Amino acid sequence: MFNILKKGRYSKRKQNKERGDIISYEDMPLEDYEQEKTDISPVAVKKILLGVCIALASGLIVFAFANRDKLTPDNIAMWWTYEVLGNAGGGYPIDLIGSEVKSGNFAVNQGRPAYASDTSFVTLNTTGREVANVQLRYSKPIMKASENRFLTYGLGDKNYQIQNFEKNLYSGEAENKIYTGDIASNGIYCLVTESSGYLTELFAFDSNNNRIFKYSFSEYYIISVALNPDGSGCIACGITSDNGAVKTGVYVLDFEQSEPISKYEISNDTVLDCKYLSSKRAVLIGETASYIVKIGEDDYTTISYEDEPIANYCFNKDTKSFALALSKSGDGRSCTLISYNDNGDVISTIDTDSGAESMSMYKGVIAVLDGNMIYAFDSGGRQIHSSFAGTGAKALILNSDSEAYVLSVNQLRRIDLNKTSTADSVE
Repeated sequence: MFNILKKGRYSKRKQNKERGDIISYEDMPLEDYEQEKTDISPVAVKKILLGVCIALASGLIVFAFANRDKLTPDNIAMWWTYEVLGNAGGGYPIDLIGSEVKSGNFAVNQGRPAYASDTSFVTLNTTGREVANVQLRYSKPIMKASENRFLTYGLGDKNYQIQNFEKNLYSGEAENKIYTGDIASNGIYCLVTESSGYLTELFAFDSNNNRIFKYSFSEYYIISVALNPDGSGCIACGITSDNGAVKTGVYVLDFEQSEPISKYEISNDTVLDCKYLSSKRAVLIGETASYIVKIGEDDYTTISYEDEPIANYCFNKDTKSFALALSKSGDGRSCTLISYNDNGDVISTIDTDSGAESMSMYKGVIAVLDGNMIYAFDSGGRQIHSSFAGTGAKALILNSDSEAYVLSVNQLRRIDLNKTSTADSVE
């Protein structure tokens, strides 16, 4: 068989009189070999390569535009330094610095965790390497996070600090005791303080720590505030007493205008927290209902809990959505998990026997922490993960649809939710 093939090939070459003597492919000039093996002209090849390059460039431009708020020089530098160049740590779990970290003082931004303990502000990379360790001097520390910017302050204290993921950027002192505050990803931040002449006052500062806005509240004690995505304004929620009943006041402020652009009143409810889901939509979490404020509109949307106590809640700014855990039993267990878009429409409803001591969303996945177990559900209500979170678990934050960071009483852990486990099966 080998001889037949060899003979046929030799005969074919010999009949080609234009080629003259027989030569091997190794001896053939490169341009002759390429012309013999393809019918595509060099011009066509160049056009194809150009088209591929244009398609890739277009895809990168679309990706960059969609993530323009995250692709800041600081974020890119952090990614390159601590992820690409391999400045790795020894992996998780990581022992916490300090004696206590409150659940609310724990965040995960762009896959990297940060926390504020009673002694330190700490950031870590994805492999557990300590990136920043800033000393805090507050008796009751509070941390607010937004991408690569963090605000820490002492509740009822005058001192506060601004950090990025790598270091402390600024240490300041307010004129009066701080009640609450917030920070935007571009470094603009605000503080709400007590006041000698008013119930409370709000101060806003630019990224260079210059004061750009002040508003004094004479009717409500402001207890919650949230900056809009670009830091050009905020929403502030306060409480007062109305004939023995609680009344909440909501202010929408623009830092270029001296008076509120909108003001709302909510009777018989207290707003626990608030957050902008987009530049024009903010959600308020109350004790008996949640409320969606559509900036510029005269009224708000009410989402009643139907007399079921709220066990927990979470926000997802990436998908402009939020979720509530309402307890059917009244003890925080047997929860109904309901997710909503920024218009107040229901996205999914999930009934579970689990509690929700902590709660997190990632795209269409909702996860809850029940004791030391994590249960995750897809948007159809199907349980897709069941994993042991470790002893002493206090809070979880999803880093993807199959991975979570867990804060415990003494450790920070990274949990692979694909590895179904129980306490007995964990090493």
